[in-house]
Amino acid sequence: MRAIKAKIPRSVHTATRLEVADNTGARLVEVISVLKYRGRKNRMPKAGIGDIFIGSVKKGTPEMRKTIVRCVVIRQKKEYRRPSGLRVSFEDNACVLVDDNNDPKGTEIKGPVAREVAERYAKIGSTATIIV
Repeated sequence: MRAIKAKIPRSVHTATRLEVADNTGARLVEVISVLKYRGRKNRMPKAGIGDIFIGSVKKGTPEMRKTIVRCVVIRQKKEYRRPSGLRVSFEDNACVLVDDNNDPKGTEIKGPVAREVAERYAKIGSTATIIV
């Protein structure tokens, strides 16, 4: 897994609901915890672009609802700055469901995917139609 060159503000907090941008059957996921988050005592975990989190499916098909899943954040509303000076922000907060090997569960991804995510997770980058 490659490091992200841009300094990403972690703007997806615990209990935030994100849209699911793939075709797995889930439509809305709520953040439960963030993997590899090193914070401070009593501070709630936060995620940014490219971070993996554990979530609960709130809306979707009956088989997917109320299940615990692993997800990767692919879009966030809060803008971040790339080393080139370009500032990037998206219209919504979105994620993709992944398995234990960080490969996407779905076969297609709707909407744009941040370039930092495509560089870090090659399978997500190859599945994405638009990389920004």
